[in-house]
Amino acid sequence: MKPEWERSTRVCPSIDLQTDLLQALRELVEARELGPVEAQALVCFETASRRTKKAGLLMRMGGAGHKTMMQAVVVTPTRIVWAQRADGGVPSAHTQLLSRLDVADYEKGPGAQVIPDRGLEVHGIEAMGGTVGTLFFGLGEGPDADHARHVFKEAVRASHGEGPAPGARAPAAG
Repeated sequence: MKPEWERSTRVCPSIDLQTDLLQALRELVEARELGPVEAQALVCFETASRRTKKAGLLMRMGGAGHKTMMQAVVVTPTRIVWAQRADGGVPSAHTQLLSRLDVADYEKGPGAQVIPDRGLEVHGIEAMGGTVGTLFFGLGEGPDADHARHVFKEAVRASHGEGPAPGARAPAAG
């Protein structure tokens, strides 16, 4: 079965993120007075996603019929900060404390049986109005995506007191 999305993920210094995503991240960090987020980064990564199939009617009606998605993510020992942009639009940036999150591999969950994909389901994301939900962070294949996945999951575990925070490590050579 052909996947619905083609994704590529790269680990990089924050300065190498796409300019508009980096600007959105920095504006959020400054507005919320979050401190030196970029300097504290355990991992910084960017995922480019391109839809390979036409979105269904319900997806389009629900506002999720976009053809491309860019996500830039910075994980620190205490929080995640991310920005995303659909179809070349204006990016939006968000943040959440890791201690409020649970993270799981999408591929191991029931949704992967219905819609095959790769990435992380992040539970505990607070939306406008105080509702709490789940956000999907799509990941490509390869050592950068594996590294980003590992560090993100370990940082969440550490924030729950389930082990030490991961150190910033370079991705394995391909």
